[in-house]
Amino acid sequence: MTVFVDRGGLELVSSDPHHDAWQVDLDRIELDVIRAERALENGSELRTDAWDLPGNHGTIPAELRERAEGILARQHSVMERIAEQLGITLRHQGLLDRVGLSSSLSNVPVYLDVSA
Repeated sequence: MTVFVDRGGLELVSSDPHHDAWQVDLDRIELDVIRAERALENGSELRTDAWDLPGNHGTIPAELRERAEGILARQHSVMERIAEQLGITLRHQGLLDRVGLSSSLSNVPVYLDVSA
């Protein structure tokens, strides 16, 4: 463990490389979750950074476990919402495909009630 002295002289701040490595990985994962949550809220395209498998840092420190579990729960929620949106998108695409088929078979105008 490395120990640093706070420039204000008020306290000692310690740095544990194992803890810090987990903290960085959790930060990266949480950032992707935040981006996904915002994209779902705004109906915008999800953009994330390229993903590299986090290093093997061993067992997560006990003091970070609650945060990791919270991030995991948010990931599951985002996955459920993405699955719901995918289902809606597939249903819409099916409707549009059927309208396209019916309108290409005749010259009769077809109206789609999007409020239904």
